[in-house]
Amino acid sequence: TVTAVPNLCLLREIAISLVKKCSVTAPTNSRVDDGWKTGKLQIESASKSSFCGVGDDTKPCERGDWDGCSPISDVSVVDVFGLGDVDVPQGLHNVSSIIQEIFCLQVPAIRYMGAAEFIDSKVVVMGGVGHDDMILHRDSWTRDEKNPKAVITTKPRSRSPQFQFYFDSDEAGAHVFEYKIMRDETDITPWLITTKQRGVNVAWLDNKKGGPGRGWYTLYVRAVDPAGNRDALFSTQANVYRWYYVPPIPYGVVSGCIVTALLLIVAVYFEHRRRKRRAIIRKFELRRLRRKFK
Repeated sequence: TVTAVPNLCLLREIAISLVKKCSVTAPTNSRVDDGWKTGKLQIESASKSSFCGVGDDTKPCERGDWDGCSPISDVSVVDVFGLGDVDVPQGLHNVSSIIQEIFCLQVPAIRYMGAAEFIDSKVVVMGGVGHDDMILHRDSWTRDEKNPKAVITTKPRSRSPQFQFYFDSDEAGAHVFEYKIMRDETDITPWLITTKQRGVNVAWLDNKKGGPGRGWYTLYVRAVDPAGNRDALFSTQANVYRWYYVPPIPYGVVSGCIVTALLLIVAVYFEHRRRKRRAIIRKFELRRLRRKFK
């Protein structure tokens, strides 16, 4: 049974872009065994082959010939072995907006026979041989022990229906934030994740949308840097905000009520005129009948 996975090519593109962004490339001469590197390149080159199931070639695609997501010029359908005709995407997904605020947590690979030095009040680990004795590492690593500090840059005014928050931090790489909202010393949300660009929208507090409605709320936010460090302290001057939320006036409902009231007034007025005119006509008809029978 073949089960379709929605947005499979989008997820693949995100994975590829994420690997490219987070990969740490060692120098080309860092291999201990050059023959192993040459053999690996030869294997990779041999695995590549031309597309199948295209044009006059009716042979189904074998495994590894086509990734299923890369566009093929002037081709809309490819015959894939075991699946049949598969639509060819017309273009690749643009995932730059998704990747730009994802930061990589980098840690040194398993190694031994390395060196360490105390530089600028930090322990720096340098070099070493990989666990498989095939890779000679020529890099250096240091531990980031500094906690970032989050700051609320945009916040709703108290006793207003405003609902948007934005955050920033004192570290260039700490663009990921965690926040939670409390009411009456009770958490109404757990710690949730957001980014600097997305911020936090609390319009869901409106009771007309199923939220808890009017009242005092407190938002806590903490920045998360690529090393996983978070704010150590909370302060109402930086990363804590308490405000009184007022749901917005339902202008749609109010407008509907006003229009309905005006229509009712107009209808009552015309009905009153109709009945008054009818009463006058009946009065004249009665006078006419009395004169006729005198």
